[in-house]
Amino acid sequence: MMEASSTKQDLTVKGESIERIYGNYRAWRYIVNRRYQRKLVWTLDEKCRFIDSVINGYPVPIVLLAEQRAALGAGNFEIIDGMQRLNAVLGFIENEYSVNGQYFDLNTMAESKALLDAGELHQQEPLMPRDACVQIASYTVPLSIYEFAGDGEVDEVFRRINSGGRKLSRQELRIAGSTGHFAEAVRHIAAKVRGDVSASDELPLNEMKKISITNRDLDYGINVDELFWIKQGVLTKEQVRESRDEEIVADVLAYMILSPKPPSRSEVLDDFFGYSEGEAQQNRYEQIEIATQKISTEVVITDFQRVLDQLKLTLSRSGSTLGQLLLGEQPPRAPRYFQVVFLALHKLIVEQNQEVIDQDQLIKLMDGSGKHIQVPEGGRWGADDRVGLVNGAAGRYSDAFGPAKEYDPARVRWITQMENILTQSYTEQAAYDFKQGFLRLDGKNEFDEDSFDKILKTLVGIANIRKGVRGYVLVGVADTPDDAARIGELYGVGAKEFERFHITGVEHEAKAMGISLDDLFMQLTTRIKRSALSEPLKDHIARNIKSVRYYDKTIFVFESQAQDEPSNFNGEFFVRHGNKLNTIPPSQYGDLFRRFTSGS
Repeated sequence: MMEASSTKQDLTVKGESIERIYGNYRAWRYIVNRRYQRKLVWTLDEKCRFIDSVINGYPVPIVLLAEQRAALGAGNFEIIDGMQRLNAVLGFIENEYSVNGQYFDLNTMAESKALLDAGELHQQEPLMPRDACVQIASYTVPLSIYEFAGDGEVDEVFRRINSGGRKLSRQELRIAGSTGHFAEAVRHIAAKVRGDVSASDELPLNEMKKISITNRDLDYGINVDELFWIKQGVLTKEQVRESRDEEIVADVLAYMILSPKPPSRSEVLDDFFGYSEGEAQQNRYEQIEIATQKISTEVVITDFQRVLDQLKLTLSRSGSTLGQLLLGEQPPRAPRYFQVVFLALHKLIVEQNQEVIDQDQLIKLMDGSGKHIQVPEGGRWGADDRVGLVNGAAGRYSDAFGPAKEYDPARVRWITQMENILTQSYTEQAAYDFKQGFLRLDGKNEFDEDSFDKILKTLVGIANIRKGVRGYVLVGVADTPDDAARIGELYGVGAKEFERFHITGVEHEAKAMGISLDDLFMQLTTRIKRSALSEPLKDHIARNIKSVRYYDKTIFVFESQAQDEPSNFNGEFFVRHGNKLNTIPPSQYGDLFRRFTSGS
């Protein structure tokens, strides 16, 4: 199939040594497009078998790369096929795991030796024999470089090369080539629930570990046991690996936005993603696209997140998993129980515009309610049956709800969004910063003016990264255990932990200052308006400051947005590089302004 298209596209096939590939990797030249690429999913056994093939000189499948200089920059390559293989060999070189109990000798290659000498890599022992390491470094990997004109061509190539065998799950194939509104909403929601969000769809291969899910002895950035789907017993780890979580999201989302409600069947989901042919199938695809577009992808995502946050809050307060609360015990998995409960809450919160007025009563009403949810066995779930179960659950839970007060997006619960921002900061350090609070930790309860100015300068630094950047400074999040411990010592506040962060909130600061949270919020807004921030960034920050809730903690969120021109604080220009704030000297003002005027 690739040869037949060679009249339109250039296809270069060549061999590249692993040593050369490693050099390109360290130069951040391999790009992963998360619009269609799956996460890192190979197990340790699969990686070891691949390295063993390399050591023994066996042939390995071709790695397919795409080059589009205008989008990716000269010399950068998008990985269409082979991400798992590349990650396996590059991870082994960097001593992330051993093969047969032995580690790659970092002294084998010039680049890895230089990184070892610089302290960026650390040698694990025992060492693999040097001749085996040399064999790995010199092994020639077959590469096929495909020059393409647009994203649609890459999607089609990706889907075709993965349509045979067991490489991808059905859901991964559905979403790989689907660029519609519905597919976009499913992809974004699924990433938000898993926590593997990234600021951009295009991510260097070097960063994939940080937002991939820990998998059988491989320590990636996201702990699989802390995933909502695993923690609540909705899915097994293997099912998440196969993207069954996205399948549930798609099933739920279709029910949320379509009327009449659709059945739950694999073939119906195929149609929603445009993964099937025929007039009836095309009509179903167009129907869900129009429904999603009518509501808007952004609103669909927000509605899903609001309901999920309420469910997380309820389960956290109950101290039980979803299965335990509904059934008294945790079944091996409970995807359909999740669907019924989630859609019942959606009916009450979104469709009927209600809110929980008694959390403990809701827990009591949910306790044991699984006996009323008779989910069917097998792959098919009729529309009428699903509607009946959802409406029945909504009726049982309704006594814990009352009319919602005016919906204020600035004061919504931010459980999922907060966790997404914390995780996203791993790969986009420059656009995120975290502060424990506004008071010094010296026990005097005095507002730290210097620290507040530093927050404003940081917001300037984020806005000056490049055009189009949006970032946040979150106050009420301690990123060191020492700060969290000190807050506990001074104010008796226990931190809510997530990943490496300690969410302490700012309630204790308002109390120590003798004012309410609303008063503190107003004071901050006034301080921003009177600050030395340049316009229009000053106005943007003042209008977009948020007071949000993460479980029982209140966090203040300052949003920064790149303006049409560089921003400054008191005439000084700043920019963020990683987690560092740098002052831009006058000699570099020209370069800074050119970045904005040229649109780069």
